[in-house]
Amino acid sequence: MKPTKATALVSYAIATSILGFGVSALLVRSGYALPLSPTNLLITLPVIAIVLVIMALPILRYRAAVKRAIEKPETAKQHPPKRVDPFFAMRVAVLAKAIAISGSVFLGWHAGVLIALVRAPEVESGSVWRQVFGLLGSIALIVAGLIIENSCKVPPDATPPDIEASAA
Repeated sequence: MKPTKATALVSYAIATSILGFGVSALLVRSGYALPLSPTNLLITLPVIAIVLVIMALPILRYRAAVKRAIEKPETAKQHPPKRVDPFFAMRVAVLAKAIAISGSVFLGWHAGVLIALVRAPEVESGSVWRQVFGLLGSIALIVAGLIIENSCKVPPDATPPDIEASAA
C-alpha cells in the first residue's frame, strides 16, 4: 500500500469544497435552507480520530520499544519488544488511510458550505460556528489518519548493522 499523498488530500478537499458551495448555492436559490452539519456529526468526527489513536496504541508502543532497543541493544536482548500482529497493523493502516481521505472530503464540504454561509445576506453566528467545528473535526481526522498511517510502516531492525557485522 502506498502512503497517502498530500496532493491527493488537497485535491479531494478542493473538489468537495466546490461541490459544497455549489449545492449550498443551488439549495438557497431554490428556497431551501443551507445544508448545515448536525450536532452528532460534529461530535462524531473527533471521536473517530480519538478511536483511531486508541487502536494504534499497540503499534506506537512497539515502535517506541524498537527505538529503545536500537539505542540500547543490551536491554533488548533481555527484554525483546513484543511484536504486533501484522494483520492488525495492516487493518489500522488501511483504516487510517480511509479516515485521512474521508477527513479531507469532510473538510472540503464544510469549507464550501462555510463560504456559502459567509456570502449569505443574513448570517447566524451559530451556523458559522457549526461549520468551524466541522472544519476542526475534519482536520483532526486528517492529522490522526496521516500520523497513524505513518506509524504503521515497518520499523527498522532492532539490531544495528555494526552489531550484525561483528557477530559474523
